[in-house]
Amino acid sequence: MMTPFGAAAVRQDVIPLPPLDPDPGSVAYFDTETTGLAGGTGTYVFAAAVATPIDCGLRVAQVFLPEPGMESAFLHALREELEPARGVATFNGGSFDLPVLRTRWVMARMPGEFSHAAHVDLLTLVRALYRHRLETCTLRYVEQRVLGYERDDPLPSALVPDAYFDFLRAGSLDLLEAALEHNRLDVISLVHLHSRLLRRLQGADVDMDADDWLALGRHRWRRGARADGWRALRNATAFAKGEAAATAGLLITRGLVRRGSIQAADTLLDWLEASARQDVRVSVARARLLEWRRREPELALAVVEDAQRRMPEVADDLEHRRARLRRKVELRRGDGLRRGRDGRQRDVRQVQLEAPILDGTA
Repeated sequence: MMTPFGAAAVRQDVIPLPPLDPDPGSVAYFDTETTGLAGGTGTYVFAAAVATPIDCGLRVAQVFLPEPGMESAFLHALREELEPARGVATFNGGSFDLPVLRTRWVMARMPGEFSHAAHVDLLTLVRALYRHRLETCTLRYVEQRVLGYERDDPLPSALVPDAYFDFLRAGSLDLLEAALEHNRLDVISLVHLHSRLLRRLQGADVDMDADDWLALGRHRWRRGARADGWRALRNATAFAKGEAAATAGLLITRGLVRRGSIQAADTLLDWLEASARQDVRVSVARARLLEWRRREPELALAVVEDAQRRMPEVADDLEHRRARLRRKVELRRGDGLRRGRDGRQRDVRQVQLEAPILDGTA
């Protein structure tokens, strides 16, 4: 491929692929291979794969850097591959691939900036939606646990830089081809992973449990999609049992309180307390709501004492709250008695003051 900076090594092929559901639209998926993971000015990008869904499948283009002196042509060709897309998707690209490419763009004295369309980092989505299910979020592990297949990788990731150095020193192509195939498989995985993540974001996975709905609700809420987040949290709460359902219910309760829907929040907490009998967080939340929002310390005290009976292992932790509520209840009762006596005394004085007037008018 000819560029204004000379020839660039580019190869491409088309992989048959059924239509993606849901369709991600015009997105370019890309992954890079570098001479190291440290970043900075000494790290070169020597290969990049760009996958773009098309009508008949998946178009995969690979740009290769045969020697460091051809870096300008390499970077220009890579940007040309990314430019037509309306979006760019990577795996940890926001923290590594894109910063390294911007650095190389500056070091190669390229005009302007390394521009690209709106970027989505699939690693961020994986962590938000699947962290509770994954021991680690490496792409290889995500392929196994989320996509359900184990790759027969021709070359481990740790050996990819060595393959390029061997090529530069001795022109060895065997390991280099394995490194390029590794890069190609990475970017194909991103296409399938993005489709799976979009389905999870829509709540369309049939096997989602309370933990999954809770993770989805938190993510959508933080991203500003409040209605979708609220709906996902309700679905998590509907499972009734387990820590995730209780957590989702507590998040909904917090939102109801902020809206001023105190009665609705109390009703939900009452239902949660009956369902999650061994979750002390629900009892504490309801006691706080009754004490501070509804101004009913007697009911709050009853909730705390009931929680102590149900969960003796946390009874000591609740004792300070129970003692404080008991003092508040006793003070309120004492104030009520004093107000009652003061009221009766005022009634007697009023009668004494009014009696002579009544007698005089008679």
